[in-house]
Amino acid sequence: MFITKVSLPKEYKPNKKYPLILLNDGEIYYLDLLKEKAIIIGLISNKRIDDFTPWKAENIKPGMPDFGGMADEYHKILFNSTLPELLSKYSIDTDKIAYGGYSLGGLAAIYSMSTTLVPNIIFSICGSFWYPGFVQFCLDTSFKNMDASVYLKNGKTEGSKHNNILSDSPVLCEKVHSILSKKLNDVTSIFDDYAHHEHLKTRYEELSKWLIERLCI
Repeated sequence: MFITKVSLPKEYKPNKKYPLILLNDGEIYYLDLLKEKAIIIGLISNKRIDDFTPWKAENIKPGMPDFGGMADEYHKILFNSTLPELLSKYSIDTDKIAYGGYSLGGLAAIYSMSTTLVPNIIFSICGSFWYPGFVQFCLDTSFKNMDASVYLKNGKTEGSKHNNILSDSPVLCEKVHSILSKKLNDVTSIFDDYAHHEHLKTRYEELSKWLIERLCI
């Protein structure tokens, strides 16, 4: 379902406990500010439109495969199999486990809060909160992971060049931010002025600074 890419601090010491950051899509080079402060695991899915989606839905782009809705299976492997293996192999501070991603990877991370208590920190950059039914899901769901620190960042101009559900992305994202801010205990909600694929480096740098603060590293 996925492979892992491991980044350890250059001076990794087995007798020292390190924060663990689990990053969907595996683009760990965006987290350079954290590479000497934490163990970073890039999670590279071989079918992200299945693994990062919470339930089946028709694809919004003609000719593309439909969304598979296998996030539950993905998270079961991640938290029940992969994570225990990482804990047995590396020196990890179990009170400082962060999980998140970009776009569908961010959607999956937020969805995980309904099924597991494991991550202490959840982050989403440009989370695909336009996903069919996700706003209603957030309204109807009693999230398990109420006490995690949550970082939400979306762009005010996401979807501006589309004429499908993506064009409603800013409005739908605002609804999700608002719902989660009311339901959860520690939510940082941010909207910047950019579109979905813009300024990734800057966005990850700002996330990294937030993670450094939350992880106390």
